[in-house]
Amino acid sequence: MSRNTILSGLSIGLLAALCYGANVPYAKLAAQAGASGPTLVFYRAFILVALLGVLGLGQSRSLAVPSGSRLAVLGLGVATSFVGLCYISSVAFIPVGVATILYYTYPLMILVVAPLVDGERLTPARLGIFALAFLGLCIALGPNFTALDWRGLALALAGALAAAAQFFCAARATRGSTPVIAGFWTQLILIPIALAGCLVAGRLDPPTVLVAAGMPAGMHILLFVLAFGFHLLAARLTPPAALGLVFCAEPVASILLATQVLGESLAVAQVSGGALVLIAVMASVLAESRKQAAPA
Repeated sequence: MSRNTILSGLSIGLLAALCYGANVPYAKLAAQAGASGPTLVFYRAFILVALLGVLGLGQSRSLAVPSGSRLAVLGLGVATSFVGLCYISSVAFIPVGVATILYYTYPLMILVVAPLVDGERLTPARLGIFALAFLGLCIALGPNFTALDWRGLALALAGALAAAAQFFCAARATRGSTPVIAGFWTQLILIPIALAGCLVAGRLDPPTVLVAAGMPAGMHILLFVLAFGFHLLAARLTPPAALGLVFCAEPVASILLATQVLGESLAVAQVSGGALVLIAVMASVLAESRKQAAPA
């Protein structure tokens, strides 16, 4: 991959992370208006299948996945499903801050596995950047480590493992096929898994609940659609090890937007922790830029 390609991928990945983070406060508002998390996931998958199906047929008149990419697309669909299922479920047993910190160990998992899967080097610079970002998250979220339930810990870590797998599968699925077709099948695979999650939660609301929830539900779905599209496009352009570090900006976007949408106030710890994460993200982009600019 060329330097410009990777930098473009990192920029698009940052947009994806910001959109993913921004949709969280709107998901909370939508839940308060009656549209539960599992319900949003279930119906937004239908919307994405319809949008991506039309785009895919318009581009190539076929939604078929090349035989060499089918396993990667299947893995992407399953991993994407379990990212939300495990991560969202974990907060029923442990504090949100703890769940988020455990979940965002996935960039480290990607860094550790990348040398085996992609031949990417586990450099001290990348480990240092992850350590800085992780420290920032710990400071910003300020988790309470008392009364931890092993089920919540296991679910959050399972979500992290699924996220790491998602990045590797996304890179292979989008390069062997196209982001549109890979995304279409990912969301189609997600629908029955999301339905199972709704049934386990004992709640499957009718589609009219999205209309009743109004603007928050609409903004959540719009931001997720943008985030998912940017994510798959970035995965095609950037190695997982580099892209995963940029996604540490996601929770910072959630915290910042929550101050505007939910009226929450920022504590000194959140400002300083968020600043450390953003510094780490910028350092990651600069490090990748220098790496690609260096002579072979």
